[in-house]
Amino acid sequence: MNYNENPRHMIGSSEKDTLKKLFDAVGIQYMLNLAEDIQKNGLLGNQQIVVVYSPDIKKYIVYEGNRRIAAIKMLLNPTYFDFLDKPTVEKVKKMGIGLHDLDALSCYVTNEDEAFFIMQRIHSGEDKGRGVKEWTSREKEIFKVRHSNTKTLQYLIDYYIKKYFDGFDITSILPFTTIQRIFNNREVKKKIGLNVMDEDSFTKEKMLLVINASKWVVEEANSKGIAVTRLFNKARSIENEMIPWIERYYNHRDTPNNSFFEVEDKSVLDNIQNGNNLDGDMTLNPINGLNESQESFFDANSAEKQLEPIDEFKIIEAIKDESVQREGNGGAKNLPYFFQGLNYGSLNPNDVDTHGIAAVCRELQLFSDKRMVEKYPLSAAFLTRSIIEHSIIFYSKKHKIQGQNKYIWENIRKISKLNEIIKNYNKNLPNYILESEMRQYFTNLFGNYETSIDPLNWVVHRPSAFQLDSKTLIDLPRKGLLALTNFFMN
Repeated sequence: MNYNENPRHMIGSSEKDTLKKLFDAVGIQYMLNLAEDIQKNGLLGNQQIVVVYSPDIKKYIVYEGNRRIAAIKMLLNPTYFDFLDKPTVEKVKKMGIGLHDLDALSCYVTNEDEAFFIMQRIHSGEDKGRGVKEWTSREKEIFKVRHSNTKTLQYLIDYYIKKYFDGFDITSILPFTTIQRIFNNREVKKKIGLNVMDEDSFTKEKMLLVINASKWVVEEANSKGIAVTRLFNKARSIENEMIPWIERYYNHRDTPNNSFFEVEDKSVLDNIQNGNNLDGDMTLNPINGLNESQESFFDANSAEKQLEPIDEFKIIEAIKDESVQREGNGGAKNLPYFFQGLNYGSLNPNDVDTHGIAAVCRELQLFSDKRMVEKYPLSAAFLTRSIIEHSIIFYSKKHKIQGQNKYIWENIRKISKLNEIIKNYNKNLPNYILESEMRQYFTNLFGNYETSIDPLNWVVHRPSAFQLDSKTLIDLPRKGLLALTNFFMN
């Protein structure tokens, strides 16, 4: 029988009540999907059902594999599941036709202690390498490409940006799935000139366009106060936003045969690669006669708002000089500076619940745009610790615990210390954060709290005795904190 104390749901009072609670927690459609997959493909050969014999009820209890057993029970006897509506039961009846070899299953019989250990190891995430490590969206895509030997657009964009720009991670700007949604749009692909069947179309110039377009997408969403996934959620809206930008990008670059600018000052190149706008006193040396006195990319008589020259409209050769590209022992300089790309457009600055975190985000954006971390490392540390704590709290108030009808906030509202909040998250991570890629970021950042984030507390509580160097602070967002913070706030 199914385990009535399954962590996915409240304790069941009977076998049928346990099944109902499991279906409610997991979702009826998800259980139907699982049943259909089992009916079609059978059970995975490497994952046995784990059972423990109970002398009290003289039955075997399923400790690991409750969803699979429940799905099989439903296929074998759909009328028993009278808590499902009639159309669902009829669908299961049709699904079960031709079912075979599922009325007798090979199980792993053990004691309760080992069963609990197996359950914890399988369902508690990576646990610093001890448990199962789920694939990120990128890793899923890589597997699909290698398995089918058919390359997708998002895979090629990721691959060639890394190739041309010294391992630059495009997902530090936009999530992998968002890159797929935007740049796999038929009209956008056509406008940029990308052809999955022709890898030669993925040139350095076009990949730089993709990088700059991705930066613009985040900035545009922030300026409109809308989350990226909402602003660019349909094919038509993607085309309406992206096509004009791409046209401006191509119209205001130099001629096709000489498309790169020479930069006299290497620091200008660094600023462009780091996503900063160019100040008016920085000199560009155009190869093909761009008017050096031009202060706008639009005609002076244009009715459109005059724009100062920004790097979205400049195609530069980012890898001209290895000495400019590299910093120290190979660290790339073309990574976003500090919290550039912070997406807080969905926060209402006038809402009592969000105006505080919105204010922190604005100052972090200022620190990033003005490159102020080196000058004010103490303030940067305070802001970094603040965005960690308040973005987690914001997320906790908006998301429910998996399988339970209560918000995460109910579990942490009485906790006053950040390290205790993070400890609670680490303990309940699979039920708090459902996206595997974000769980991995959280584990990487906070799994070893004492060495990664706790030093920020030292700065806050003992600034006279301890300070973090600016490089450590700048590297934190690049290690996944920026992506995780954006996820919490959106």
